[in-house]
Amino acid sequence: MWNKFVGLLLLISQIKTNFSRTAVESQVDDKWENIYGEQFMKDDGCKISLGKELNIKQPLFLVPGTETFYTPLPNTTDLMFHSGEQLELFCTRGFANSDAVPSKTTSIVTSCDGDDGFIHNGETYNISQLTCRAPVFHVAVRTGGRCFNEASLVKIGFDMGSRFAKIYEACFDENSMQTYYVKHSLSPANAKHQSTKRPPSFIQGDFYPSLRMTKLYNIESQRKTFEKILGSSARADALLNSKQDMFLARGHLAAKADFVFGAHQRATFWFINVAPQWQKFNAFNWQRIETGVKDFVARNDLNVTVYTGTYGILELADANGDMQPIYLDIDPDNGGRIPVPKVYYKVLHDEQNDAGIVLIGVNNPHATMDEIKDNYMFCEDVADKISWLKWKRDFIPGGYSYACDVNEFNAVTNHLPLNNISNLLT
Repeated sequence: MWNKFVGLLLLISQIKTNFSRTAVESQVDDKWENIYGEQFMKDDGCKISLGKELNIKQPLFLVPGTETFYTPLPNTTDLMFHSGEQLELFCTRGFANSDAVPSKTTSIVTSCDGDDGFIHNGETYNISQLTCRAPVFHVAVRTGGRCFNEASLVKIGFDMGSRFAKIYEACFDENSMQTYYVKHSLSPANAKHQSTKRPPSFIQGDFYPSLRMTKLYNIESQRKTFEKILGSSARADALLNSKQDMFLARGHLAAKADFVFGAHQRATFWFINVAPQWQKFNAFNWQRIETGVKDFVARNDLNVTVYTGTYGILELADANGDMQPIYLDIDPDNGGRIPVPKVYYKVLHDEQNDAGIVLIGVNNPHATMDEIKDNYMFCEDVADKISWLKWKRDFIPGGYSYACDVNEFNAVTNHLPLNNISNLLT
C-alpha cells in the first residue's frame, strides 16, 4: 500500500515537472507563427478579431508614426498585441465616439491593456468603441513618376496628411486609357481576408475624362460598341450573351481578396485597377489563379511582389471575316478607347530567392486552339512544372492558361522594371 502511495506521489511530481517545463518552453518560444495565440493568452495580450468586432467603419491599424500596417496571424483574421504594445488608429473623417476622441481628431495612439482593451487618455476601450464616423477613404494619386511607354505611375492608398499608406500602385496610360499593370505585395499574412457584405461602387476619378465607365461595362453598351466595330448586329449578338457569362466584366488586377482588411479591399474598386475581361474567364481560370497564388504563398511561407497586368488588344472577326481590334468605347474623332486585352498575366517575384513565374490567361473564350497557338502564346509554356494550381488550363471558354519564365515574357512585353531573374518559382 505504502509503495503504491509513493509511486502515485512520484507520478504527480513528474506530471508537475513536465507541465512546468512545457510552460517555461512556451514562454521563451517567440515563434509567433506556431504558438502566437497561446503565447498571448499567457502574456495577457490583446486580440482584435476582424471578422467579429469590426464593421465597415473600422479604422486603419498602423505601427505608430509609420505607413506600415499591422498584419494578422497567418491563416487567421486576428490581430494580436502584447500588453503595453502601441497601436495607431486612423479615421479619415474622425472617430464616432466623441466622448473618447475629440471630433476633429483623425489619429490616436493606443496601447494594449493586457485584457483585450486599448488605453487612450487614461481610459480603456474595446476596439469596437474606437471606430470611425465613416468608412476610411482611399485615394488614387499620380506620383509624377513614369513607367512603361511613358505611362503614369499612380499610388492607391490612404492619405494621412504628412504620410501616405500605399497598398498598391498602377502603371496607367493616360492616352489609351489602359492600365498596363498593378503592383502589390503578398505574404502568408494575406492568406485570409475579412468578409464584406456588399462590394462598393467603382470610382473612375479623373482618369477617364468624358467617359462614363460604369455605363461602358453594361452589356447593352457593349453590344452597340461591338456592332460599330464589327459592322453587324448579328455578329455582336453571337459574341455577347449574359446568360452564358459571355460579356466583358470589370476584371480586377490587384484582387480584392488579396487584401486582409475591408478598408483595403474597398480601395481595389478603382477603374484603373480593372480591365475588360470576359466574365467566363474571370469566374473560371482567373479566379483559380488568384486563389492558387495566395495558397501557394502562404503554404511556402513566401514574401512576393505581384505584378498583374494585361497585354495586347483582342481581335475578333467582323461580318466579312476580317479581324478587328476590340475596345470598350469608340470615339468618332479618336477611334477606340479602353482596349480589351488579349491576355491577362500575373507575375510572382520572390526577391529573397531570386525566383519568379508568370501565369498567363487568354482573354478570348471564342478562340480556337489553332488561334491560341498562333496568336496568344508569347513564351515557352512551363505549366507542366506547376502542380499547385487547380486550374483547367486547356478549357478555352474559361480562359486558356499557361505559365512562362518571367524573363522571356518580359522580353516580349517590356512592361516590368525587372532585372534578370535566375530561378523559376515552382
